[in-house]
Amino acid sequence: MFKVNKLYSILLLILLYTTAIHSQEKVVLKKADKLTGKTENGETIREVTGNVHFIQGDINVYCNTAIQYVEANRVELTGNVRIFQDTLSLFTERGVYFGNEQKAVCNSGITLKDPNASLRANKGIYTFADTKAFFTGNVIIVNPTYRITSDELTYFRNTEDSYCKGNVTVTTDSMIIKAGVLNYLRRQGITYAYDNASVIKDSVFISADTLKDFAFEKKSIATGSVILNDLRSKGVVKGDYLENYSAKKYAIVKGNSQLIKPEENSKDTLFVYSDMLESFREEPEYYIATDNVSIIKGDFLSKSGIARYSKGLKDSVDIFALSKKPVVWQGNMQLTSDSVYAIIKNDKIQTVYAIKIWGLPKSEFSFLINQSDSTFNNRFDQITGKKISIFFEEGKISLVKVDSTSSGIYFAYEDKNANGMNIFEGENMVIYFDTAQKVTKVKIEKDPVGKYVPENLINTVNTTLPGFYIRRDKPFRKIN
Repeated sequence: MFKVNKLYSILLLILLYTTAIHSQEKVVLKKADKLTGKTENGETIREVTGNVHFIQGDINVYCNTAIQYVEANRVELTGNVRIFQDTLSLFTERGVYFGNEQKAVCNSGITLKDPNASLRANKGIYTFADTKAFFTGNVIIVNPTYRITSDELTYFRNTEDSYCKGNVTVTTDSMIIKAGVLNYLRRQGITYAYDNASVIKDSVFISADTLKDFAFEKKSIATGSVILNDLRSKGVVKGDYLENYSAKKYAIVKGNSQLIKPEENSKDTLFVYSDMLESFREEPEYYIATDNVSIIKGDFLSKSGIARYSKGLKDSVDIFALSKKPVVWQGNMQLTSDSVYAIIKNDKIQTVYAIKIWGLPKSEFSFLINQSDSTFNNRFDQITGKKISIFFEEGKISLVKVDSTSSGIYFAYEDKNANGMNIFEGENMVIYFDTAQKVTKVKIEKDPVGKYVPENLINTVNTTLPGFYIRRDKPFRKIN
């Protein structure tokens, strides 16, 4: 073990010595049309003009005029400056070459070219030993497969990694990424973007505080103030965290998730709020919202544990499937059930279906509550049953069908005065409503039972059905 460690130590010393000797190799003047020299404070200074050529190892330096500080191993270069090393070419009008560091500093515009890329900037520093370029001011790097512009860029030729700052834009054949700070690791296919980051890819625009893009996996991860804008469907998704899979046309958003579907009439714009939202952009497009779901579209409001939203075969149709304790409000109507299915056409509610699911833990019958006369704020028409189908005209209830055994209560009015209450039950009933949302007729197909309670006896009977409960937690639009 001792011999092995000693061998490693010797090799390390040899490497360090070789590196030191190489880094201090003198810059040699190979050619010039004119040479003058002098000594100042012990420093030998050469001034050369015309077809100037210096060399240091495999590095060749050309220019029109130069001042060489021999002991300092530094050369000030002016006019048509060209520096070459193997496949690397560097061009500028004025620069300084530091032989000890093998470094070129250019403050009058700089262009660097190699087989992988071409870089340009107002100023730049290139160190030959570690193949590192540090450019500032109107930086641009061009490769056959990508283009980067920024205020500042650090580029490593051996790995093709770029570290950029200030107004950064990366353009490839499949995407455009922008940010205040960006790391582009080309060979790994990974981009890290920070500070007002954004990417547009496959007709999807994503902006966030931070963004990671994985080109080979066709995947993007965004965190902080995330916005996904589907440029095809015009849908906007927001949240705290997002994963987007462009090949699958799928995205998942977590934390304060929102879906916004704008309409010409802003009142009809769709808003979906939830803890988590999944976007499926393949045709037919649909979304699944999970946990603490709230939906707002015009007068249609709902809350549930899970909601699925999709467009019908025609864009004018919106379809909602709600589960896990859903509740729906439409005007003065409230509907609860195990599951609710709603259809909106041309921004008008058309049909709502509520279905009890047998075998579901804590399953409840579908329950419809409607206040037909707000003057009597403690009187609610009620219908309960296994399956309730509600049909609307111009946003108002026109017909209700109830399958299987069901029961109901509706209040009667005459000349704007209360006029008793009707209690009914049976199988397969149809309830008709007038334009004022009052019950006009009830048809019961099988085993009908009905009872009328006069106004003066209403206080002697129960005016609510089992399971009656008014929800006061209607959702509202969030301002952000």
